[in-house]
Amino acid sequence: MHRLRGGAQLPPALCYFGCDHPDADYLHRAELEEAERAGAVSMRPAFSKAPAGDLRYVQHRIAAEAEEVWRLLEAGATVRVCGDGSRMAPGVREAFQRIRTKYEGGDAAAAEAWWQGLVAAGRYVEDVYASTPVTSAR
Repeated sequence: MHRLRGGAQLPPALCYFGCDHPDADYLHRAELEEAERAGAVSMRPAFSKAPAGDLRYVQHRIAAEAEEVWRLLEAGATVRVCGDGSRMAPGVREAFQRIRTKYEGGDAAAAEAWWQGLVAAGRYVEDVYASTPVTSAR
């Protein structure tokens, strides 16, 4: 974690991530929580099998924290989305587009154009995989 090294003042880093349950698959939890205590990152988990209220998936947590997310985007933040490209990534894209509409107005086309602009500028980057259905061998 290069954010833990060096003394330079770094911009905020929010890490939204999702998994099933905090006790089952919150991988590297101790290290991530230590990085958070050190001020290197703010962890923002969403647990689908143990949600905090309605915050079941990453896109729900992003939407719930829209004001902070919008402020960071307006300040030039870069978004990196990693994970499931067939379900999670589209939900996160939609959450960001809804945030834009909430704070800037406009319709879905304007939100899509704004999002495309972030992509073109390298400020919204996806590194996702395509999930495939599991089939049983017979």
